[in-house]
Amino acid sequence: MPEIIYLNGKLVSPADAVISIDDRGFLFGDAVYEVVSSYDGRLWALERHMRRLRRSLAAIDLDKVDVDEVRDAVRETYRASEFPAAIVYIQITRGVQPRSHVYTRDLQPTVLITARDASPLRAAVDPDGVSAVTAPDLRWRRCDVKSTNLLPNVLAKTRAHEHGASEAILVDPDGYITEGSSTSVFWVENNRLFVTPAGPEVLPGVTAEFIIEIARDEGIPLLAERVALDRLRRASEIFLTGTITEVCPVVELDGAPVGSGGPGPVTLRLRQGIQARIAAGDDALR
Repeated sequence: MPEIIYLNGKLVSPADAVISIDDRGFLFGDAVYEVVSSYDGRLWALERHMRRLRRSLAAIDLDKVDVDEVRDAVRETYRASEFPAAIVYIQITRGVQPRSHVYTRDLQPTVLITARDASPLRAAVDPDGVSAVTAPDLRWRRCDVKSTNLLPNVLAKTRAHEHGASEAILVDPDGYITEGSSTSVFWVENNRLFVTPAGPEVLPGVTAEFIIEIARDEGIPLLAERVALDRLRRASEIFLTGTITEVCPVVELDGAPVGSGGPGPVTLRLRQGIQARIAAGDDALR
């Protein structure tokens, strides 16, 4: 079955999915987005994604979107897709206006939702671990907003792939780790789990949120701490998290093995934890 498209209140064919050249999302990247996945016919962590969507919309002063209606549209699009395992993208722009840096308050937002088969994407995640490279973090200063302004991420991830790596781990101008180009990053040091503190430098990942909850439930010591690249390179384990990635070990960083060169025990324990939550449908807000 092809991709299912919802645009501004209607399910449409690809040929009819037309957006104006004056849409501010196209002209300025004046837009936010979310990504929701499903398992066995059930949308996973939908309420958590809607909570983050509300936060992103508020952060860019886009107050004319009814997120409850967006949630209903996500469900409608997903049902129409008939994919047991789907990846659903939600993109909301400020709307259509002749090109001007100054937006007006009367714009009607553009709401685009697409659903496609997630199975090929999940199959591409290597459970035995991936390689990663580091790259300068050239993004804007509000990375906590899930904005469609992803050019630095796109460039970093493409360079990583060109060097045979799956992900680029970003390093800020002061030499500290922030996150991956499309993932959150965790690492293990002396059996303690570390993650970059919440703030404008990192996106609050939904899957990362689950990992933090599971770590606390399991009694795994967790510290939110800014860590320099040299220290990350000495970590015994590194792993990535994301909507499609779930929990993916990093076994090589900048050409050098991470720890033993294979998935570590804390990583595997947390991966089992998220898989158990998914199997149980345990995604309620906490």
